[in-house]
Amino acid sequence: MNQLETNKKILPHATRYGAGLLVATCLLSTVSAQVTSGPALPTPGTPTVTSPTSDTPPITTLATEGSADPVVERVPDYVRPTEAALRQKLSRRQYEVTQNEATEPPRRNRYWDSKMVGLYECIVCGQDLFDSDTKFKSGTGWPSFYAPLSEKHVGAKTDYHLGYARTEVHCSRCKAHLGHVFSDGPQPTGRRYCMNSASLNFVERNSENENSGGNSGKNSAKANN
Repeated sequence: MNQLETNKKILPHATRYGAGLLVATCLLSTVSAQVTSGPALPTPGTPTVTSPTSDTPPITTLATEGSADPVVERVPDYVRPTEAALRQKLSRRQYEVTQNEATEPPRRNRYWDSKMVGLYECIVCGQDLFDSDTKFKSGTGWPSFYAPLSEKHVGAKTDYHLGYARTEVHCSRCKAHLGHVFSDGPQPTGRRYCMNSASLNFVERNSENENSGGNSGKNSAKANN
């Protein structure tokens, strides 16, 4: 029933109940019509769902974004060998140099005058340390390099074994002592990594395999110093 029909039924009774009652009834009918024709109110306890507008970005859930995150393999930590295993693996000189920071004699070591092309790795754990491309003739009697293969592969600390400060260099992976670094090297770094041959193992670079992008062409020249 619309508002016009409701008012027609109320008007004949206006003289009986008075104009005041008629006005009140009309107002009540109007409010009732607005409530009936308006949007339905949600039932208590029912979640409200809002329809997205053109300005509302679509909601993307994790379930619709595709496959799960890839699994990243963890690089295993270096496990230090036992004292007995190290003594068995290394020569007496190699052990004293790498573990007790001894210094081998100049010119009486394996690599001081070597011109072989390849990589020098740690004698203890095998981590790559220096490339022969950075090796230079320092005149000191020890193998010298102006840069490591990666700054992350070597560590440094200050020692006072000779009564003054020097920068000791060691393998970042197993902490084996390598030698010392000085600021009197050639460019482009101006540094001289003065290493002990006893701390190093040379791995020859195979030029044919290097050009093909492989690694199997590296030949180890490992020997006791």
